[in-house]
Amino acid sequence: MTGTPTLAPGSEFAGYRIERLLGAGGMGAVYAAHHPRLPRLVALKLLHPSFSSDPVFRSRFEREAEMAGRLDHPNIVAIHDRGRQDDQLWISMQYVDGHDAATIVSDGPLAGERALHIARETAAALDYAHAEGLLHRDVKPANILLRARTSPPQVLLTDFGIAKAGNEVSSLTETGTLLATLHYAAPEQLHAGNLGPFTDQYALACTLFHLLSGRPPYDGNAPGAVITGHLMFPVPRITERRPDLPKAFDAVFERAMSKDPEYRFPSCSAMVAAAAAALSDPSPSDPRHTMRAEHWSPPPAATVHAPPSFGSGPPSGPPLRSGPHAASGPAAPPPARRSRLLIAGAVVAAIAAAGFGAFALITRDAGGSDTASGAVSVTSAPVTSEVAVADPAPDAWAAGRATISMFPDLLPADPDARGYRDLQCAFATRNPDSSWEYGFTCSDPEGIDLQVLTHDSPAAVTNYVATLPEGNELALTSRYGVPMTVRQYNGSTGPWISVQFGTAPQSAVLFQVFWNGLPHQEIIDQWLLTAPM
Repeated sequence: MTGTPTLAPGSEFAGYRIERLLGAGGMGAVYAAHHPRLPRLVALKLLHPSFSSDPVFRSRFEREAEMAGRLDHPNIVAIHDRGRQDDQLWISMQYVDGHDAATIVSDGPLAGERALHIARETAAALDYAHAEGLLHRDVKPANILLRARTSPPQVLLTDFGIAKAGNEVSSLTETGTLLATLHYAAPEQLHAGNLGPFTDQYALACTLFHLLSGRPPYDGNAPGAVITGHLMFPVPRITERRPDLPKAFDAVFERAMSKDPEYRFPSCSAMVAAAAAALSDPSPSDPRHTMRAEHWSPPPAATVHAPPSFGSGPPSGPPLRSGPHAASGPAAPPPARRSRLLIAGAVVAAIAAAGFGAFALITRDAGGSDTASGAVSVTSAPVTSEVAVADPAPDAWAAGRATISMFPDLLPADPDARGYRDLQCAFATRNPDSSWEYGFTCSDPEGIDLQVLTHDSPAAVTNYVATLPEGNELALTSRYGVPMTVRQYNGSTGPWISVQFGTAPQSAVLFQVFWNGLPHQEIIDQWLLTAPM
């Protein structure tokens, strides 16, 4: 597949004369270019051919880019034109002479008033777009531009150009690309739940947290760690990173970044107003009461719904061979709430580097109401209108989603789904005697028993392997090119192997594989080297 064409200064594309490259990423490139008929610069975006050649993406892009072009707000970068040349999709947008907020915060945390000014103007843009029936889906510092020649700087939200229909529940494209940047993605985007204005609010809260603290709220380097943070970890306390801020700020972020969208603020501007109240009048201990408190109750503590944990097993053999139903958990969530989390580390890295956003259309049904999915409705008038969301069912595998994202073609997406070669799995958390944090125990109809044990670090995997008896060791490469150290053991139940991966984030995961009646080499040849990992 060829990449996005590199345009040299002075060359022409779609009538525009290229001046210079402004940036490039996994979804395409952005150029400063001269308008063919007017004496002004524009920002010209060329999308990667993989998106231009996707007929679903192309039709969606053309429809929603037209909708985005109708937005008229002082805090939104205007779309001038869009088109296609030689099967290359492009967008012509307002050129902003200045810097993005990501560049500004790279020098360190911003003062409270400055950060709130950026968030307040961005919130106004988002609430306007929401009232027009549109979602942004990729709010982050890199998509917030500050015009250099105004005081205070004019704030403009960009990347309202790449569209995705809001009546499609999943946040993934047909090609499996997450239309969001991981450090700012709401939980409902990561498990393909129902999206709405509350999704942009979560991302704006993450952005404000970043501006105030200098780092995103969940700032791990490994994609799996960031995903786990958004899905499972408590909201970090901003005052632990910025002790000079009032304690009331913590409650603002606790509400705006709630795992359950129902507990967030009624609008983006309402969230920023609560933050401003916390900064200007730190005496209230709970700034959520500055908004309509009767519509809010404290969110429940995060819980992990998991079956009973299984043991670490004797060193003489694989720790479990009891099949996928060895540990039974709570009833699986209904099908409408389940989704496949197809976020491989390389894909996440590409999207995070892209600098392109996503955009959703909230469709109106025959009765005139706005709806982003069958479970979400947004009134068309005030931007402070309430969002009605169906009560989300618990995710029995929430704690293991990061590991599933590392092996999306191997492990099943949900408790009653099937993985590679009809693999069925059960999920369990650690017990006090185990070295791993959580794991999956799986089996397939041909007799493969697989355990996927996730540790807190690669060193923990190495330490655990050191407790096993010595076994013949092989250096191999997986089907997807990942280096593996494979060790062969003979337990009381027969031959089995362990698999230790050589690159992050898989290096914190240990596989243990048993195939009843087959010797080591056949386990390796017939399963390990063909498995999608």
